[in-house]
Amino acid sequence: MRPAVLAAIAGCVALAACSPAKGEGKAGEKAGTSSLAPPVPTVIGWDQAEEVVTRGFRQAASARDETTLATLLTGALLQESVAQVRLKRWPDNLVRKAETDMYRREYLIPTERDQPGYPRSFAVLFRMTDTAEKDRAAGMYYFVQAEPGAAWKAAARTWATDRPAPQLPPEQFEDRGYGTYGFEVRDRPIAAPAREPAGAAALSPTAASDRRVCGQYAEYLGFTAPHGEPESENFVPGKLTGEVVDSYNAEDGKKEWKGDLRHRYAFEVTGPELPVLRLADGKALVTCSYVRTDHREGKSGPTTSFKYGGENAASRDTDQLLGGGHKWWRNTDVRRVMTATFEVPEQGPADVVGCNCLNPPVLSAEGTPK
Repeated sequence: MRPAVLAAIAGCVALAACSPAKGEGKAGEKAGTSSLAPPVPTVIGWDQAEEVVTRGFRQAASARDETTLATLLTGALLQESVAQVRLKRWPDNLVRKAETDMYRREYLIPTERDQPGYPRSFAVLFRMTDTAEKDRAAGMYYFVQAEPGAAWKAAARTWATDRPAPQLPPEQFEDRGYGTYGFEVRDRPIAAPAREPAGAAALSPTAASDRRVCGQYAEYLGFTAPHGEPESENFVPGKLTGEVVDSYNAEDGKKEWKGDLRHRYAFEVTGPELPVLRLADGKALVTCSYVRTDHREGKSGPTTSFKYGGENAASRDTDQLLGGGHKWWRNTDVRRVMTATFEVPEQGPADVVGCNCLNPPVLSAEGTPK
């Protein structure tokens, strides 16, 4: 059994319970921490982390070129942002409004004891509204420092449900802002993050084995439609596992293709390793970034052609990255950046708690024209 379910969990019963709402208290003062606990050096101070997040997003929102973005972002976020620059869509709304609209931030900062070397990392949880009753899902950014003295850079963005369903009056609604960024989340909440007695984030002692889920998911979703297998001994059935496979398989039979297009999905785990957080129930929270390559070609060979541009925003982005003009193609390879967050138990299958598996942003595209 993980050494997770000990007193070090510090009594937090929800993600937001360990942090004051935005504007309440100082960044370094965290509810649920013990004033009697001896100070433990963390990889970054709470005040400094607050400055990294606020200043970093302010600068990213004003950046207009890839070189500047590379000084502020890394991993999946850098890849996505560079593509947005090329599509003339940068900055995205969340980055533009991050300084003012990341409500009730909670910092998950490990100790130097748990991250003695480099790269080092921390995470920040946030809400997209200032009404606690509306936000069941928490957004999360991961930040990474590659080496001593290097800049802290935002590396990945994800979401996970961490609160039970609210009892809202009819005139209110549950916020689902994560959908704006192509994410879906599991309905059942995850447990609170475990903390050290002094308030630092507790990391999983089995991080290396926990991260195996990254490759397992890549293998699970890598197939030629309609031959994906929804059931897997590695994953709990649900809308971010079997239903994703079903959705990928369904591409093979779409009416607009008349059954004559072959779709193949391949995944590569990318980006820096992110901290594996320990949860209060002993499970681990693992976030992984991928480049998904969608290969499309005609089943009848060179007699089949297809084009992009009219189906949805991703199709229009693909057409633009292919040079525009709604040209006809014999085959294409479209690269997308995808992020998935997993709840990994000590034994048994993992579950996906958040992912943009069905609508990952397009990075690049190439192909053979007709």
